[in-house]
Amino acid sequence: MRKLAIIEDSQALTSVYKAFLSDSGFEVSVFNSTVSDINRLIKQGGFDLIVCPCFPKFQNGPQIVQMIKADPEFSPCAIIVSTSMQQESMKSEWDLRDIDAVLLKPFDRESLIQTLNRAGENDPQHARQTPLALVIDDSKAVRSTLAAYLKALNFDVRAASDGMQGLITASECLPDLILVDVEMPVMDGFEFCKKLSKEPALKHIPTVVVSGTIDEDQFRKGFRAGAIDFLEKPVSRKALAAIIESVSVKENISSTGTTVILSKDTTLSAILKKTLNFLNSSIHICTRFDELETYLCVSIPDIIILDLSENEDKLNMCMRTRILLGSDSPVIIAVAGETDRDIMFQCFKYGATEFIIKPFGRDEIKARIENHIKLKKLQDELVQKNRILESLAYKDKLTGLMNRRYFDKALKDEMARAQAEHTNLSFLMIDLDNFKQINDMYGHDTGDTVLKEIAAIIIDNVQGNAVSCRYGGEEFCIIYPDTSLAEAIKNGEKIKRYCSLKPISSHRIFQTISGGMSSFPETSSAENLVSDADKCLYKAKKAGKNRIIANIEIS
Repeated sequence: MRKLAIIEDSQALTSVYKAFLSDSGFEVSVFNSTVSDINRLIKQGGFDLIVCPCFPKFQNGPQIVQMIKADPEFSPCAIIVSTSMQQESMKSEWDLRDIDAVLLKPFDRESLIQTLNRAGENDPQHARQTPLALVIDDSKAVRSTLAAYLKALNFDVRAASDGMQGLITASECLPDLILVDVEMPVMDGFEFCKKLSKEPALKHIPTVVVSGTIDEDQFRKGFRAGAIDFLEKPVSRKALAAIIESVSVKENISSTGTTVILSKDTTLSAILKKTLNFLNSSIHICTRFDELETYLCVSIPDIIILDLSENEDKLNMCMRTRILLGSDSPVIIAVAGETDRDIMFQCFKYGATEFIIKPFGRDEIKARIENHIKLKKLQDELVQKNRILESLAYKDKLTGLMNRRYFDKALKDEMARAQAEHTNLSFLMIDLDNFKQINDMYGHDTGDTVLKEIAAIIIDNVQGNAVSCRYGGEEFCIIYPDTSLAEAIKNGEKIKRYCSLKPISSHRIFQTISGGMSSFPETSSAENLVSDADKCLYKAKKAGKNRIIANIEIS
């Protein structure tokens, strides 16, 4: 686990950091920007990364970094500066050579963790020259064969014999590609993919499922779990090479700052390419609409320029492009000839953002694109701020679990999916036994400590894609998608056992819990799932507490 120091004077932003970095693979320590706290940071030492605000409250930011860097122990430590400014604007205050990364505010959980993982040489992916693949299979022969193929394709290789070992190895080395077998002991391939997709530092890694038989059910399970592709055993080197090439294409064109030009006119494409140099973005040129169609299936660029002048069905081209983009909203610029001026308003109606008549000046198109980029940036920032607010709105401040508002939405969504796909859905309602006595005897601060510790036990022990929430007061609940009642009861009993065995606070409180369990398809609706679990919880309390009772008997 990497050690992260966050220098932050704002309590609100500190709460955001803590919420986003829970279960992220970082050991987080928070300091303010006072001299005494910075000295405490230096004395504590051992940090791999440090996040510092661009304009701290109590000291000058660059001076703080110089104080830290003056200690030889911190020389390999990556420095990330958090700011709402662009790098050009920071140059008046900062020497950018002292910085390993910039964290642009407002940020969401994904962009925060991605910035931390890619900061400086502390990121194994950033430091290595040769791509690294992780092969996870319980068969030594299969591991050896796949490793040989990958080495021939210029990969370094790490191996693991089961899913649990694979997760540990992936966390240690952050591979560029993972090949995982479906059927393995301890943890199978689908469960591995689910676990991987819940780890912010790992979920971006392309994962390919390897199986002896691949059918529709396996495709559904694999893609839902987070796999990007499948390989059927016995794996051929040619099939593996094709998968790797596909992954590489997706990686190459999924970067930010991409412009796509669709034009048969090579002269126009060359002019546009030269004009757009100021964007400092990668430019991809398509000469046919089917090329653009293929491209948009893989990645969404920031800007699309459509040359309508040599296309007979101009409006259809705009409309088809917008349909392909769905809810994504890059800038779409339609370029047309003088005779096409009459279709301008229809182009806007069918999805174009801007309409430019040829011939045009370089300054004109540059100015128009700049305006749209600024507008798009403001829109993206607004979306990002809304995501942060939404994340905070769905979190329970005390425990870090999702709250009742999130629970209501999640249960409704999971029930609809279970009904549509005819899958299992189980639900556990938990209540702390005799909790009022804890508050009365030790006070509400101790009561809060008990709630946080029970929440931590739940977080550590929920399985797969289960959703854990604080329902209200001393009640918690867990939604188990794709999980039978028997499996959910097993997990609930594990949580109950751990709660009763762990001493909490200096008072060494052993807090027991009672639970009520219900499941679909035995229960027909989300409302009934909750009411049935609540009735079972009441029975568990009446039967003596410290037990879990389900709405049907399991043999």
